[in-house]
Amino acid sequence: MDVLPVVDVGSGRVVESVGLPLPGGGPASVLAVGNGFVLVTLERAGVVAVVDLLEYSVTRLIPVGGGPRGLAADPADLTVYIALARQRSVAVVHLDGVDLSNEDGIPQFEDIAVGAGPSGVTVIRTDLLLPQSG
Repeated sequence: MDVLPVVDVGSGRVVESVGLPLPGGGPASVLAVGNGFVLVTLERAGVVAVVDLLEYSVTRLIPVGGGPRGLAADPADLTVYIALARQRSVAVVHLDGVDLSNEDGIPQFEDIAVGAGPSGVTVIRTDLLLPQSG
């Protein structure tokens, strides 16, 4: 079983290890989404694991597609964007209203075709960008 080490950045020490329930599902990317939860992409398994950092356990697995790697979230509405390397797309997963502590609620999905092998994504608020000087 693969594990996700939880590190105390103040001391630089591993304080806990969370067992990931899928063989060969080693973590590719981790994103904190608030309320004590992180999302972990498990590239070989094609899922995102939801980890409760208060209980140090996986609360649910969200199937997203082939080769999930990097991920980013829009904090305004908890929409998560996940690079799917094998599908040549970005999965858009809407987690608003979904209880991350259990299997209740079904996330809504969309797919955006982006081309060969994306490995990362970022969310940029264009309303905060400065206008280009010309």
